Amino acid sequence: MRRRKRQKQWSYKAGAKGRNRVRAFRDGRDGHYWLEWWELVEEPDGTKRRRRCRVLLRDVTTEQEAAKRADKLAAKFADMEPRASTLTIARLLTLYVKEVTPGKGPSKQDHDRRALRVWSAFFDAQPEPERRASRHPETLDRTDWDRFVEWRRSGRIPGWRPTRARAVEYDLKFMIAVLNWATGRQENGLPLIQRNPWATEIRRSQRWEMPREPSPRRPAMQDWIRDGLIRHSPHWQFSAALILERETRRRNSAIRRLVWSDIDLDAGTIRWRAETDKAGRENVTPLSRRAIELLRTLPSRGIGAAPVFPSSTDPATPTSRHTFQTWLRRAKARWLRSIDDEQERARVAFALRGLGFHAEKRAGVRDPRFRSLPPKVQEELAGTNWETLRRIYDDVSVDEMRAALVRAGA
Repeated sequence: MRRRKRQKQWSYKAGAKGRNRVRAFRDGRDGHYWLEWWELVEEPDGTKRRRRCRVLLRDVTTEQEAAKRADKLAAKFADMEPRASTLTIARLLTLYVKEVTPGKGPSKQDHDRRALRVWSAFFDAQPEPERRASRHPETLDRTDWDRFVEWRRSGRIPGWRPTRARAVEYDLKFMIAVLNWATGRQENGLPLIQRNPWATEIRRSQRWEMPREPSPRRPAMQDWIRDGLIRHSPHWQFSAALILERETRRRNSAIRRLVWSDIDLDAGTIRWRAETDKAGRENVTPLSRRAIELLRTLPSRGIGAAPVFPSSTDPATPTSRHTFQTWLRRAKARWLRSIDDEQERARVAFALRGLGFHAEKRAGVRDPRFRSLPPKVQEELAGTNWETLRRIYDDVSVDEMRAALVRAGA
């Protein structure tokens, strides 16, 4: 016997999910109309839980009447909810920095607190009172996005200088992280915000663009520049880190946090721990002959968890990135002061402009010998996805293009 296909039940939803949602529906068995919603109730022990409530609409006979009753009840619940009027952008930012930021690393904490000051200054400077930080976070829109990008890059935010696209991107991602967190953060059993106004699907559908440099400068560390910096090195750790970064093609953050238990000089290998790797994965790579010779002569030789680059204030911890950046600035300044010829000083100063530790990794992965290795080998050695190596790091000089054309007979 064939079963009779059940007729689809009529249903209508009013209000926002998780806040004042009310559903009107018709019971398929007797045709009666009902209203259904969830409400927060307190148990005798003080805990709170959500309970489903239903009411029969005895005097309602049409779908239109049931939908009107649902809209009316949802509006009543919205008027009873004080959270939407008390939550502001300023309070949301403060909550995030208070609850989420302490669980991050020191550098991320510094960025979060700096981003909080940037966004607070931005909202305080808005010419329209309704666009300041005293409004609800769900009112953020495309105008706020575009205006922040423009003001941050041009230095129109009071107290903050003009900056490049990468810094603006970091600040935007901070606000996106705050809004994403707010949709899941519960207060009185309900999320802080019901809708993320800067959700990924909204930004994609409306083609909101992250600021990008039209032609970003990604310099590589040329041999003569590295030799000059090493000659004017203010500390042995600085020169040793430069050489290891070139030989291993790893980031400065991974190099300076190496411990002696990561290194096996007899086997000629080095272990990159997941907590020091940007991609969060652990792997072991071989050491070059020059890297082994360098590690054997370091004055910090130790065992176990002893840092390869120990801090001068606490030998049990690695030297901070801020100290390495200070050494880099000092090496550049020493080199420039040692040059008497004005034109030569200008040439070196231009070559050093914007040059950081990451230039050593770029130089290593742009080496033609490294570029000829299989993609998977390149990934394992450099600790970077091959597509990223090809799209971001790889670069072909004019001399290489000319040599390739000569070999091809073109």
